[in-house]
Amino acid sequence: MFTATILGFSVIILISIVFFIAYLMFGLDSSSASKVDPAPETK
Repeated sequence: MFTATILGFSVIILISIVFFIAYLMFGLDSSSASKVDPAPETK
């Protein structure tokens, strides 16, 4: 019972991390950052 609880909890944590990374990669459009805060032209 204890092993199944730890294993199930670990699987849920891993799935959560995978979905979070997928959200950061696909859910957020990195090109929108340049529209909101454009890079300065001069140094």
